Order: sequence, then structure tokens, then C-alpha cells
Amino acid sequence: MNPIRNELGLWLLACALALAAAGGWLLGRIPLRAQLATLKAAHAQQLGAQASAAAQALQMAQTRGDALSAGLLQQQTRIDQLKVEKSRAITQATTGSTCLRQPALRLLSTAPGLTVAGLPPATGGAAADSAATATDTHLTGWAIATGAAYETCRARLAALIEWHATPTIGDRHD
Repeated sequence: MNPIRNELGLWLLACALALAAAGGWLLGRIPLRAQLATLKAAHAQQLGAQASAAAQALQMAQTRGDALSAGLLQQQTRIDQLKVEKSRAITQATTGSTCLRQPALRLLSTAPGLTVAGLPPATGGAAADSAATATDTHLTGWAIATGAAYETCRARLAALIEWHATPTIGDRHD
């Protein structure tokens, strides 16, 4: 036997085996590539569906928020209008007589959430004699302003509670 032929035969055999392995590897990957393409398409479709659901949930939340804000604005307008009407009418229904003097005003001024600073000076009689007094007009005006502030706060809290009480699509409470 010729050693060159044997060596050449071995090289040809090695090349043939390498080509066969490479071909087998390529042919074996074709189904895997198809499966990967299917998985990628399914994943892209799932991401698209999630994005669409998120956009829909955002739109619904925005619409709900707009409706609540519009209702809150209407309530605030009614509260402001009523406050102005009552403030104008109070001057005709009160006499300006002294109701509270300095010790009582000092106590009110230090109460939580209250302020009585900035009262205008009393205009008549005994009320004008003491610098720190509150008239019935002052007290009713303060009561109207306090009531309006309370109603504004109540309306805002009601809208906030309504916002959180009604879940939108996609809200997760796990």
C-alpha cells in the first residue's frame, strides 16, 4: 500500500466527516430556527396586546380623572358662588355687635386648624373700645369661610375616594 494514498484517504475521510457534521448541524438547526421564529412572533404579539391594554387602561383612567375633575370644578364653583352670596347677605343680617373679646379670640387663635388673625377693627359702640374683639359680622363671615373650606375639602376627598374606589382595567392588587 502506498502511504501517500492512505494519508490522502484519511484526509478525504476527515473532510467528508467534517462536511457531514456541518451539514447535520445545519439541518438539525432548521427546526430550531423555525421554533425560535414562532416564539419571537408570539412574544411580539403578547407585548403588543399588553401595550394595547395598558393604553386602554390609561385612556380610561384619564377619562375618569377628567370626569371627576369636571365634577369637582362644578362643586367648587357652586361653593364659591354660595360663599359670595352669603358673605354679601351677612352684612344685612348682622349688627356688628361685639361677640368675642381678646381672651376668647386668643384661645381660638391657638386652636388646631383655626386662625382669627386679621379681623378688621370693630366699628361701633363697645366693640370699638377694645382693639381685639370680634363682632357678629366677623364671626358669621368666618363661619361662612370655614364652611366653604370644609365643603371644598369634603368634595376633594370624595373625588379622591371615588378615584381609588373604582379600579381600571389593568389595575393589579396582588
